[in-house]
Amino acid sequence: MIFLIFLFIGSALIYPSNLSENFEIKLKVVYLEDKRLPSITQKDIKEILEEAKNELQIKFGINYVNFDYSGIKPISIFFNKNLNKNDKYYKNLSLTRYKLFSNEISYEGKKEEILKFLKQWKLWDIKKFFSEDVQKNLNNYEDVMKELYKIYFEKLKILENLKLSNGKFLIDRETNDFNLYINWVVAMNNQDEYDILFTNTIIVYDDILHPYPHAVLRYAKVGGSSFDSPKRMVFYGRAAMVNLFEMLTDIDYFKKDESEKNIDRSLWNKIIGSFILAHEIGHALFLIPDVYDHPKQCLMDSSYETMNYYEGYKILKQYPFSCLKCEVYINARENFFLAENFFKNNNYEEAINYYRLSAKMTPEKLDVDYNSYISDIYYKIGNCFFLLNDYNNARSYLEKSLNYNPENKLSKNLLNKLE
Repeated sequence: MIFLIFLFIGSALIYPSNLSENFEIKLKVVYLEDKRLPSITQKDIKEILEEAKNELQIKFGINYVNFDYSGIKPISIFFNKNLNKNDKYYKNLSLTRYKLFSNEISYEGKKEEILKFLKQWKLWDIKKFFSEDVQKNLNNYEDVMKELYKIYFEKLKILENLKLSNGKFLIDRETNDFNLYINWVVAMNNQDEYDILFTNTIIVYDDILHPYPHAVLRYAKVGGSSFDSPKRMVFYGRAAMVNLFEMLTDIDYFKKDESEKNIDRSLWNKIIGSFILAHEIGHALFLIPDVYDHPKQCLMDSSYETMNYYEGYKILKQYPFSCLKCEVYINARENFFLAENFFKNNNYEEAINYYRLSAKMTPEKLDVDYNSYISDIYYKIGNCFFLLNDYNNARSYLEKSLNYNPENKLSKNLLNKLE
């Protein structure tokens, strides 16, 4: 029995990668600074990046992620360039956001979508975010939704009225574009420069259609996120953001737990690198969603027990091996990477094999929309068959692609060529 346990733990130390030693994903990094708020140095950023590399090796068994740091830039420049409030994407998202300083939060007409969102987790895994007294009254998902939005609104009102030591509001009453999560979603969708973005500003979680319990109940702000960023193909159309605000602020509302009060900057850098940055890379690179039911050592678990940054970091270090529940995501995604490499080298037959394998292995619960993702893979398979002049198989996979996502423009265009 002892020998079997040893084998199990040993097998969980790292995931064996099928990628070649020459495979590399080099991520371009920038620090977008809000001059009004406490900040960090270039040296701190480099320590954070180094710790993230170490954690990715421990938890995912990978050493092919590297960083290209571009330095510090004013956050306003990034948003002036990439936030277009006139485009359709922004206007559509604005229909399902909390309107700052509106004194109300309404989710009428959206209950069905919100309940569907919450049901991706088991009821008991969500209930543990609330106090024991509140849990007694949460008998179903609708009860959770009502309690969640009650607390959500209370926290949003607090955020709107917090002030800095100079008497100015934390969230500016006029210039607050970069303080809102939906604006980040739009800007990241438009930007074409960076794969990892650090910032020290406050970011209010104003997406009322997707009330992540761990975000809503931790001050209703964003501590980090992964985004669609289709112009950034280093991350295969994704990008990630790490928010340093909570670790740096001296505002009393964001009080540190006793265990966090005397942490020095070097240790905070390690916590940010492993507990936050490596976690966001797990979302963006391997498409692992936020989970609430993985083992404690899991880098991707966002449950209540790990919301204290320091305690969460200590758990990661206490269990320095991988999470077996994440393994399927990593294997599926690495087969996708292999397929992409074969495609780049014009080896379309092998690319087809690995695209198929990736599609078959990919779990339905992802950090992106499953149907759109599988549709894209089937497009790639169809395109490979097209380039091999096998038009029957090309047509078949393009039709499969459109079955998963009828709006897939690439599949539509290629299918039209075959008609």
